[in-house]
Amino acid sequence: MKGLIYACLGGAFLTLQGVANAVIGEHIGTWQAATMTQGTGFVAAMLLVWLVGDRSWRNLKQVKLVYRFGGAFAAFILFSNITAFHQNGAALTVSAVLIAQITVTLVMEKMGWFGSASLHLRPSQWIGVGFMVIGILCLTF
Repeated sequence: MKGLIYACLGGAFLTLQGVANAVIGEHIGTWQAATMTQGTGFVAAMLLVWLVGDRSWRNLKQVKLVYRFGGAFAAFILFSNITAFHQNGAALTVSAVLIAQITVTLVMEKMGWFGSASLHLRPSQWIGVGFMVIGILCLTF
């Protein structure tokens, strides 16, 4: 249950961040807004690590180098989301991002990428994704 609460909070904050980024981007530019968001996020995360007293940095050597740069994707995520918010609005952008996340995750799990066990997807699950895509199309018209 705790994980579901965190997921809902993450979704809510992601939406709020997207709206804030779009407004910032209108005033200073998209890449500048992405830079500002990354910077403030870094400061907030470091502050929380310091307040909690977490010393798990020592385990970083156990993480493959390629995974250590996962945060770099955030620059492109922010740019894409800010641009989409400007062109599509909040509801359509968040819906499309959610469908893209679900679809890519299902493909990754089906293929067994990144060490995950290969997932067998039933046709009903792919149909469910299809219905979500249809829902997004309904938002656009």
